[in-house]
Amino acid sequence: MADVVLSDVHLRLDRPQRGQRLAALVDGLPAEDRLVIAGDLCDFWFSSRQRDTDPRRCPGLRALLDFRQRGGSLRLLLGNHDAWMGSRYEQWFGLTIENQPFRWVSHGLRIELTHGHLVREKPRWKSLMEGRAFLEGFAALPGFVAQSLAGMLDASNEKTRGRSEVSMIEGYRDYCRRVSQPTDLLVFGHVHRVVDDPGPPRLIVLGDWITGTRYLRIDDQGAHHLDLPATS
Repeated sequence: MADVVLSDVHLRLDRPQRGQRLAALVDGLPAEDRLVIAGDLCDFWFSSRQRDTDPRRCPGLRALLDFRQRGGSLRLLLGNHDAWMGSRYEQWFGLTIENQPFRWVSHGLRIELTHGHLVREKPRWKSLMEGRAFLEGFAALPGFVAQSLAGMLDASNEKTRGRSEVSMIEGYRDYCRRVSQPTDLLVFGHVHRVVDDPGPPRLIVLGDWITGTRYLRIDDQGAHHLDLPATS
């Protein structure tokens, strides 16, 4: 039995390759493994404009539903992109959303997991964009307007991504220095850059699944930061 931990899949129906990559991992997990997703399972676009669709239309969500159906254990935390998806996740997967930080012991390792978006204070405009009012307003926009606005936001985020990631990772390292409970492994999502600092405590930033397949596997051999094997 192993714990498999990942974050930032950012599923959306019009980006099916993300769901296909997730399905390739989940479909290969035995039912006795425990899967933990540390936030942003679905993208803001899905959360606002596609949330009422049948989840089985998305290959990643379908794989998670099938995993649950065959008895697999799934734990979910919420991130900034899917902060308002909790009730749907609970209904779809038959679970309760985990509080953050989520702490557990796996194969003798004391682990603390959080999405990470609340570690450092964010600009007010970003906080407003993550509110329910913006989510509902964005859902009501005509498609071409929503696409244009999303494109502008993506371009703005890309410009500042490097500085923002450096700042967030420093915030995670500061959190490590101040952690109050005995901890062997601190795990974060949110930042899409992969980090693995030896510590102690060891700090892992999981990375995203928008272009990658990075995940953490914890078993009786220890904690291993892995990539899904490429398929031919």
